[in-house]
Amino acid sequence: MRLLLDEMWTPTIARELRKRDFDVTAISEPRCAGRYAGISDDEVFARAQDDSRAIVTDNIADYEQARRGWENRGQAHHGLLYALNPPFNRHRGERVIGQMVNALAHFLSSPDAAQQPFNRAHYLREAPGDA
Repeated sequence: MRLLLDEMWTPTIARELRKRDFDVTAISEPRCAGRYAGISDDEVFARAQDDSRAIVTDNIADYEQARRGWENRGQAHHGLLYALNPPFNRHRGERVIGQMVNALAHFLSSPDAAQQPFNRAHYLREAPGDA
């Protein structure tokens, strides 16, 4: 499974996950900004599908609307991972990075992540040992 971190998540999370051999990028990384920055969440969702990426976000309202739109049209999609507060409070700054990295690595190593296309929304949970 390939991930795209929504703009509220620091690119440090993506870099740390790439060190663990996961295919993760962040909207706020310079290499992605030209494709993803400054566009609507609907368009981010559509482009993530073109790029075969599931989106990691805490923005349920906008992304659920986009996901349901795709599903109502019978279109498969690469899914969403919702990282919500608690436990993933993005306003904790540096303190949430390790927790997000561990939770995403745990999920990406699970059988759930092997389903392609993912075609659903998943609520991220803390990795064992982080709770």
